[in-house]
Amino acid sequence: MELSGVGLGLIAEFEGLRLNAYPDPGTGNEPWTIGYGTTIYPNGHKVRKGHTVTQAEALGYLQHDTKKFADSVNRLVKVPLNQNQFDALVSFTYNVGDGALERSTLLRKLNNHDYRGAADEFGKWVNAGGKAMYGLVRRRAAERDLFVKAEAAPEPTPTPAPAPEEYFPWVPPPETQPIKKPMAPILAALLPSLVNLIPELAKIFGSGPKTERNLEVAQKVADIVVRATSTPNLQGAVEAMQSDPKVQEVARRAVQEQWFGLVEAGGGGIEGARKFNTEVTTPFWKMPAFWISVLLLPLLYGTVYLVLTGASDAFSSEVRAAIASAVVTGVLGGLIGFWLGSSYTTSKSRGLGAEPTN
Repeated sequence: MELSGVGLGLIAEFEGLRLNAYPDPGTGNEPWTIGYGTTIYPNGHKVRKGHTVTQAEALGYLQHDTKKFADSVNRLVKVPLNQNQFDALVSFTYNVGDGALERSTLLRKLNNHDYRGAADEFGKWVNAGGKAMYGLVRRRAAERDLFVKAEAAPEPTPTPAPAPEEYFPWVPPPETQPIKKPMAPILAALLPSLVNLIPELAKIFGSGPKTERNLEVAQKVADIVVRATSTPNLQGAVEAMQSDPKVQEVARRAVQEQWFGLVEAGGGGIEGARKFNTEVTTPFWKMPAFWISVLLLPLLYGTVYLVLTGASDAFSSEVRAAIASAVVTGVLGGLIGFWLGSSYTTSKSRGLGAEPTN
């Protein structure tokens, strides 16, 4: 079994979020803790004094840490569990340790099929330093309540409700505002950090991923960044970008190269092309529009040559003039409209992308 969003939210609630490393209350020193109770990073290094994390990093560490304790519960418990019982046991084990669970009367009773007796054992694990701690009393009570709570039977509906883990772990899903395609929790949590690392993305997600298109674009951006940074997942990509500016620049350029597939450039046409070129800070000789313009110029020159020299006898002078007029108007007019359009040149020269004021 795997920990659900409900269980992860329960652990996060009682562990609390600390963005700066803090010492063990008993020793005043090691072990240092950060985030939602993390003492050792996924890479095996210990948390040290002076370390800091973002909320997104803390969430990633919590998901990594709980996997170990979920595996311990799966290994030690020999009787069937429902999801609520499993979540309660993982929260308990995350707090007291898998060794304590293995030696506990709680586990012994549970493996003897005494579920009620096992539930009553939660309340005995509330002491620290020989005294009952209010925070532990509250946590054990919450874990016990979850353990004895029967799983709700699914209500018959035409469309099955999204699974709880598809939501951000400790925010209950809104009942009155159904979400068609909820964003994966880790992607939702890491998106703000991704926008900070690649500022251009603020043009897409400045107001949050509220539309179905933005949800799809967020996943595309994540895929691009993971491939560009050669990391196994988005969490690893964000960490690599935060620690190495060169990796950050590689990811940023990869996103820029795929910008046409991510942004609806103003509805297309000249305005769309202008919008794309003003949003992406790329040298003009690297813009697709520049090379398209260069490729169109021979057609323009060739047409003018035919008209001026009469090199082709297949058409009368009137037909050649009509063809030349159409080509010159279409090609030259489009190029002038794009490169010399007043709104485009004004926004580029001012560097603001804003309308001039009187």
